[in-house]
Amino acid sequence: MKKTFISLAVAGIASSVNAAEIYSMDGVTLDLSGEVDVQYFKDQDKSVHSQWTINEANFGFDLTYEMTEDLLVGTHMDIDANDGDSDNDGKDDVNRGDVYGKIVIDQVHTITFGSQSTILDEAGIGDDYEFGFTSFVENADYEGDQVIKYKYDGGEMFYGGIAYLENRNSTSTTTFSDDYQVDGNIGARINDLELTLFLARAQEQDRDISTYDIEARYTVGDWLFAGTYGTSQTEQTDGTDRDKYTYGVTASWADGGRFEYAAGWAITDTKNSIESSVKNGDINDFYANVTYSLSTEVALYAEIGLTDEDDMETGYVVGLDATF
Repeated sequence: MKKTFISLAVAGIASSVNAAEIYSMDGVTLDLSGEVDVQYFKDQDKSVHSQWTINEANFGFDLTYEMTEDLLVGTHMDIDANDGDSDNDGKDDVNRGDVYGKIVIDQVHTITFGSQSTILDEAGIGDDYEFGFTSFVENADYEGDQVIKYKYDGGEMFYGGIAYLENRNSTSTTTFSDDYQVDGNIGARINDLELTLFLARAQEQDRDISTYDIEARYTVGDWLFAGTYGTSQTEQTDGTDRDKYTYGVTASWADGGRFEYAAGWAITDTKNSIESSVKNGDINDFYANVTYSLSTEVALYAEIGLTDEDDMETGYVVGLDATF
């Protein structure tokens, strides 16, 4: 899973909760949010040179209609300016990101439908920027154009959600029309301890994929400790079955001022039923970073990532991230 976790000292990409409100009248609200993240980045792949890169460049709109005190109906749209160079002009294209409708009931139940990520995209414990752990998820998707998702969270002890992704009438060469994924989570907050379980089942190009991941987070003063155990089991029609297990721990500390420090270590164990291009055995991953917050929305950061995977080396990144 390629996923960036913005440090605890910096607000993540703004949601409708902390976005900039640019219009509000007669029950209609329009919010604007966005993120820009510019980096000097060296990949762990030995064959890749260091370079300046745009990691994030996007903005989005939330339009909400207050139907009653307990019912909100709205839409969301993202625009991504770092989504690949399909026309080979040396510049990233500007493309449509997530676009979905939403219904919010009692500020607790949220239903969204359209182009968006699934619940499984929320899995992960690290406060890393680029060198988080090798994913415990083998082949499952995290987003699509045909996703319906339900989430429950009243800010109390229990929360959870479920999502369904399908590929009806797909013309893609990488997916089949009958491919699907269903995933969800359930979590509990118990004082300073938070526990979350993720489950997923998917069919992708004649592969059956089962995934689960359990995560624990514990807060002690300015420290946040987390641990995870995840497994992904892939069964294929040609018999090349694969099991993948990940064990990981992370820690982060805020000094009470502008600095925050984070580190993490994980082991990923891969077991193939027959000879495969993906090697059997353990891979150790480690990252460490420091973040300096210029404000609650703007931060400078630096991170290193170490791995003992073959043909890989130490990677590093320094960057400036700004959100609104």
